[in-house]
Amino acid sequence: MLKGGKNMIRYKTLTWLLIFALLLTACSPRGNKSADAKETYVLRVSHPYQMGTLHHEYMEWFDQEIQKRSNGRLSLEIYSGSQLMPPEQEIPGILQGQIDMTHSLSSIAGSFDPIWYFFDLPFLFNYDPKDPNVYLDNRKKFIESEQGGRLLAKMAEEKGLKVLAMSSTDLFASLWTANKSKKITDTSSAANLKLRTPGGQVAPDTLKAIKASGISIPGTELPTALQQGVVDGLITVPLYLYDNKLPVKTQTLYPFVNYVMPVIMSQKKFDSLPTDLQNILIETGKDLEQHADQVVRKKVSKIYSKLEQEQGVTTYYPTHEEIEQWKKTTAPVWNSYAKKEPRAAELIKEAKRLIRETK
Repeated sequence: MLKGGKNMIRYKTLTWLLIFALLLTACSPRGNKSADAKETYVLRVSHPYQMGTLHHEYMEWFDQEIQKRSNGRLSLEIYSGSQLMPPEQEIPGILQGQIDMTHSLSSIAGSFDPIWYFFDLPFLFNYDPKDPNVYLDNRKKFIESEQGGRLLAKMAEEKGLKVLAMSSTDLFASLWTANKSKKITDTSSAANLKLRTPGGQVAPDTLKAIKASGISIPGTELPTALQQGVVDGLITVPLYLYDNKLPVKTQTLYPFVNYVMPVIMSQKKFDSLPTDLQNILIETGKDLEQHADQVVRKKVSKIYSKLEQEQGVTTYYPTHEEIEQWKKTTAPVWNSYAKKEPRAAELIKEAKRLIRETK
């Protein structure tokens, strides 16, 4: 009887140990991964651009890709055209948990963190007025560089933001005038002109360097301002101007501002996702950069001829001597920005290195 009692005690002990072991297995990280595989996640996205723009098309492409790669476990809920909030509130909105992601613009991001105004530096990337691919190649190398775009992404992480991609929807922002008599050629031809500026810290300094003045005008009022001579011209990118059919007559190919369009999400939200979904977001972000690069190359290859044939815009191709003159005249802007934003030192160093390498 005593022996049987001991066996019964051993049997009960083994049973409880087995149950305990099963519970531990169910609560292990592997068990959580199994549970995550059945859970779905929806990221709330806000951006300021209308449906039909490349910005919105990129977000739709991103959504389709992450759904496909995650077997439907991860998707985007996209709000375009500033439906949820103004563009300058989107990055703060990410940090406050109001939204999870935005497809922003470097000049907008600069209002949150001035390091993004780095892309407003003139002649930032090597370029050939007659071959857009020279500029696009150099910009692409910088974005993919560990001491360039990837370093800037690390700076964003320090502020609670995860940069998934630095895509682009256009070429560099050049100089446009509404009257052919005010066509810009050398630096002296730009003196005293009133140009609509994209804002920020750097572009106004560049205008001062060429003795022009910058005026801030809402996009809705710009066509009238150009027609009535309130401004002589503007600084903008060619695909945007073509799509919006702004009343201008000349374009001069100087790389005045270099916009990038980062896809940014909450670092906290990113960290809360399962590892496999994090990896999908990272890889899809890299692929978006490649996709966007191919789209822009195709569109800008014929943009100057389309502008002339369809909208009567003539394009001025600066000479080598004029380009060197502009570089020399605007060089102090680089020094001024470097003093205001010491964190940009490594970015500037890398940009200059890549320019030297591609010459």
